[in-house]
Amino acid sequence: MISPKMVAAHSSSHPSASAEWIICLDKRPEERSGEDVDIILARLKSVKAFDKFHPALLQQICLCGFYECLEKGITLYRQGDIGTNWYTVLSGSLDVKVSETANHQDAVTICTLGIGTAFGESILDNTPRHATIVTREFSELLRIEQREFRTLWEKYQKHLWSLESKMLRTSTLVCH
Repeated sequence: MISPKMVAAHSSSHPSASAEWIICLDKRPEERSGEDVDIILARLKSVKAFDKFHPALLQQICLCGFYECLEKGITLYRQGDIGTNWYTVLSGSLDVKVSETANHQDAVTICTLGIGTAFGESILDNTPRHATIVTREFSELLRIEQREFRTLWEKYQKHLWSLESKMLRTSTLVCH
């Protein structure tokens, strides 16, 4: 069942949300056809965060990635949580908040992640998240689950590592 927030996010009020590619990404990976992968691939090639990805890696991301759309003020995860997903910001922005106590109410925003930023690498070694991530505005993300990301990491580690650092240098990251 689609939630009202998801229906609103898929409406034409957000021009970056092309219904066709989102529908393809909303399918379970095993249900995606070759045409679905081609549609996702065409969209991801237009995203600066992915323009330097090796074609085989980008193809694999199309096979295992998921589309997430989140309204403003949604907590993606909290500091201390064990991660389950890796993300790339396709549109919008997210605040990175840290707390020195277990009380998330005193968290301070230390930076803002923008378009092209990838985050969530703690899923590689199951370490707790170092920050709380909250949407600053309507945001679209590409999400890859832990098991699939580990597989991609093992196969494309050298490429992903260099791209990760390039993404951080070229993406929108605003420190407070």
